[in-house]
Amino acid sequence: MEKWSETYNEAWKIYDRFSECEDFEDNAFKALLTHIDFNGKVVYEYGCGTGKYTSKIAGLCHKLYANDISPLMIEKAKERCSDKFNVEYITASAENSGLADESVDIVFGAWAGPRFDGTNAIDAIEEEFSRILKKDGSVWLFENYLKGEFSQMRGNEQQFAPAAYFLNPFAKIGYNLVECVPAYWKFCDLDEAKHICSFIFGHNAINFFNQKGYPVMEDNIAIFSRIK
Repeated sequence: MEKWSETYNEAWKIYDRFSECEDFEDNAFKALLTHIDFNGKVVYEYGCGTGKYTSKIAGLCHKLYANDISPLMIEKAKERCSDKFNVEYITASAENSGLADESVDIVFGAWAGPRFDGTNAIDAIEEEFSRILKKDGSVWLFENYLKGEFSQMRGNEQQFAPAAYFLNPFAKIGYNLVECVPAYWKFCDLDEAKHICSFIFGHNAINFFNQKGYPVMEDNIAIFSRIK
């Protein structure tokens, strides 16, 4: 069982390093910038974590609202972005931004996308996005594609599922797959790779990196979008 709750709410150093090692060449964000322009825009980033993308977006946009449900994550994001003065932090669930109607040009979320777990959370989140977005505003999401070495490391059986398994839930709520970007994880060494990944994903991660023999793994990052 993956230990996301413990990692996110307690072991922030593990989470922060995990985030930094993911897509270390920043391929997904570079690809995103070929599709949207942050210049002069008001942006709502939900699930900002420790601020990996907060710092990048804040340097490009007019105003950024950085949201996270975890006070600890918000604290670390503030530390990382201490030189950015156009960021306002919101400690709340994504569906309770507190922002005014039609006040945002772009909603962005990296690995914080709607979850399809049979709850009403996805409807509440999507309703909030639609409420705060200006006319013709857009939502952009990063998600890990369900095929590749990252899924193998996790022991994720969905790596063998057809692409439709992954795409259909997003399509049902109006999202389009814009691009699937090849990316790489890179850790300092094998010990770091096994330590970080096994903390989150369990013993399968140790077996994976022992067999692989070096601290780099392939991944594919899907960029999804929808227009209001």
